[in-house]
Amino acid sequence: MNWKRAFWMLAAVNAAVLVWTVAWLFEPTSPVKRPARPNVEGASFTVYSKKEHLNAVMNDYLAEKTKGHPLQYHVWLADRVYVSSEIPILGRSVELVVSFVPKVIKGGNVELTEPTISLGDWKLPVTYVLRYLQKHAPLPDEVAIDPEHTRVYVALTDIRFGNGYQVAAKKIDLAADEIVFTLTIPTKQHQ
Repeated sequence: MNWKRAFWMLAAVNAAVLVWTVAWLFEPTSPVKRPARPNVEGASFTVYSKKEHLNAVMNDYLAEKTKGHPLQYHVWLADRVYVSSEIPILGRSVELVVSFVPKVIKGGNVELTEPTISLGDWKLPVTYVLRYLQKHAPLPDEVAIDPEHTRVYVALTDIRFGNGYQVAAKKIDLAADEIVFTLTIPTKQHQ
């Protein structure tokens, strides 16, 4: 085979490969089908907690909400939910303690029922004290006292923490020290 002929054959093969590559690169393709992104308002996580951890969070929240008010109170979880405050009576402070049984209700909110109330060593009538607390205690907007039915309603799902975090109760078993709630963190997704 002579060299001129081999050269032209090699040039023809190179040209064919070049034409095939250009045609392959510019060939129209069907668009990639992208699944629709779900429109989610937040990411939800199930959180398991203990009484001592929840006590710290609740009292930090209440300290911020009642800052500067003369009637201060503390909340803690033990065998029941306890609320205590110091009330001035005849020039001295007397401890007022109210305790409830927590119950998770539909929607993730909490109802506090079966109250017991003591002022120092005395047991007090529940309805009277709940009326007093309803009028004078600096309660967050998410807490509603119902003296007629001797209960307190806590709208957990209405509470917004830093960055819009939201909680909803799933289970409260104080005897077993099991507190389960859903934490929803808002997200910003763009479709």
